[in-house]
Amino acid sequence: MGQTRKLLLGLALALGQASAVYAADLGLPPPPPEPCPGCVGPWYLKGFVGAANPEVGGLDYELFGPNFQFFDKDIKSTPLFGIGFGYDTGHYFRFDITGEYRGKAVFLAHDRYSGNGVFTPPAGGTNEYTADIESWVGLFNTYIDLGTWYCVTPYVGGGVGFASLSVFGYKDVNVPNNGVAFGNDHTETNFAWAVYGGLAYEVTPSLTLDLAYRYTDLGDAKTGRTFAYDNSTIAGPFTIEDITSHDVMLSVRWALGKPAPMPVAFK
Repeated sequence: MGQTRKLLLGLALALGQASAVYAADLGLPPPPPEPCPGCVGPWYLKGFVGAANPEVGGLDYELFGPNFQFFDKDIKSTPLFGIGFGYDTGHYFRFDITGEYRGKAVFLAHDRYSGNGVFTPPAGGTNEYTADIESWVGLFNTYIDLGTWYCVTPYVGGGVGFASLSVFGYKDVNVPNNGVAFGNDHTETNFAWAVYGGLAYEVTPSLTLDLAYRYTDLGDAKTGRTFAYDNSTIAGPFTIEDITSHDVMLSVRWALGKPAPMPVAFK
């Protein structure tokens, strides 16, 4: 029985080789290679962390007048965390969708105002504004890879999407006139856009590290209606205008697949 099996196996191998030679003689194309289910695919997942460094373009409030002078307006730096899902064409272009949370940032501003040409109370005074700003950002991004040298790929890119900015705990303190005002919490959703520049390092065919700078335009943030502590004054929202941010981010990209196995060399 064992000799019969060996005989049949040898016959099958001989017929297979003969058919391959015969197909080659006829000029037929070779059979397609077997698919590699473990190879790296074009889709990838992405996770990133970074530091957001926002800037304020301006302030707007219906109680402001030409007699107001602003000394500073600032939003403190915060960490940011995000995830994404993307597609790499393999021909210089990549696309992904990202969502991120930017931690609560402290907003600070300081002004003085005059009345009848003087800054002393009760006609004049000063205000100190504080609030917390929390934001969520979603972007559709396109990147252009500029070539690869020693596993390092510089790239540029841009994105469009939305920014949802929430203002909490707004307070306006006027020490010279013993006044305090508050604002209701409010969330504003705006069109957002960004531009990127970065370097990507391919650790393995399925793992890439990415260090990037991003300029992000988030739009305006607003409080709800504002009111004095004794309800002597009720006004509209306090607006923090044209918030932009200089972001530094470190990302990890995982290709959805594994590297193809190395061929085995028979000696």
